[in-house]
Amino acid sequence: MLEVLTNPNGFFKRKSNEPTEFKTPLVIIFIMAALGAIITVVTMQNVMGALPEEAAAFASIGIVIGVIGAVLGTFIMWAVYTAVFYIISMLFNGEGSFKRAMEFVSYGFIPSIIGSIFSAFYTFRAYSNIDFSDPNLQNTLMSDPTLKMATLVGIIFTLWSANIWIFALVHSRKLSVRNAAITVGVPILIYVLYIALIQLRIFGA
Repeated sequence: MLEVLTNPNGFFKRKSNEPTEFKTPLVIIFIMAALGAIITVVTMQNVMGALPEEAAAFASIGIVIGVIGAVLGTFIMWAVYTAVFYIISMLFNGEGSFKRAMEFVSYGFIPSIIGSIFSAFYTFRAYSNIDFSDPNLQNTLMSDPTLKMATLVGIIFTLWSANIWIFALVHSRKLSVRNAAITVGVPILIYVLYIALIQLRIFGA
């Protein structure tokens, strides 16, 4: 399966001759969801430590809701990404089932799993040095260089995912590399620009 990281074209070319299966895709998405849940728990625990005792008791409910949201959100994100790519590929007369596209798109989240581990490291490192009772907490978070690094790492791994998704669509939707690159590139570019604009605000531009 690691071949998808180094040779996505060959990987999906081989997979396209095999029956559609969702065992591996579900494992990939579940791992992503688990990482998201862990990050949510750690984040909420740091916030709770700065709350009054009576408020912290209610905040534990927020942790449960946050974990459920992180898990459900990951599966919804998988479906949304696939739907966006599928709809755009229709403009290029793409052929192939949504089911197959969803299977192949899941493999593109593997770099995001790796990226989440790195981002979590930078995030937890930043949290260890942040006073969550600080009345200027928002400004502190926005100016923290370690958190900026976590965002940058996320962008880099998203671009790696985009490269995998291009070949996922070449073989699941029978597109040319050019058309697949446009199909993937448009929404991913919008996402990256959105994150970049937030970073520009952080940098005070």
